[in-house]
Amino acid sequence: MKPTKDIRKLKKLFPNILEYQKLADKHGINDIFQDNGGKLLQVLLITGLKVIPGREGNDAKDESGKEFELKSVNIKLTKSFSTQII
Repeated sequence: MKPTKDIRKLKKLFPNILEYQKLADKHGINDIFQDNGGKLLQVLLITGLKVIPGREGNDAKDESGKEFELKSVNIKLTKSFSTQII
């Protein structure tokens, strides 16, 4: 099998992907490619929120303990989204 141009590019990028995952691990995100882990890390770092471990309930909390359910959308794929507050 002959390495393609894209495989060479991936190999060049991969050390940075590993560093990104190390940063995510530090913030309690086990996989940047699952459950919007990469997006979640970005939001946490920008807002100063902390991740709430587990898959149930809210996603993050602030310094005072107020919890938040985080939503994100890729505007290239979706024009709108909705959520329900209970």
